Amino acid sequence: MSQEDIKIAICKRALATFLTKKNVVEPQIQESIVNQLNFLISYFQGLNSDREKLFELTFGHFATREIDPSEEEIISALKSAFYVASQTRNGLKLDLKVLGIDT
Repeated sequence: MSQEDIKIAICKRALATFLTKKNVVEPQIQESIVNQLNFLISYFQGLNSDREKLFELTFGHFATREIDPSEEEIISALKSAFYVASQTRNGLKLDLKVLGIDT
């Protein structure tokens, strides 16, 4: 599995996980998180090339500050997706161990 395939899978998992309990945040924050994850998916699929948006993502902040800490699965999924975005914007490869993926 390529790095790009892993990035897509992580972001899709984060989106699916978040949507299972989308009432954990206010509607405006929910919409923002969904839009940002959809952007990342399209970016990694090569459907969007607006690299500057990688520097404007805020859903990692929402994951740590706006979602109840008891929602561990959602927070973990969003943090993993944010890690993927952060590594990408910095031009770095993913450390699969950080994501809990065995090579």
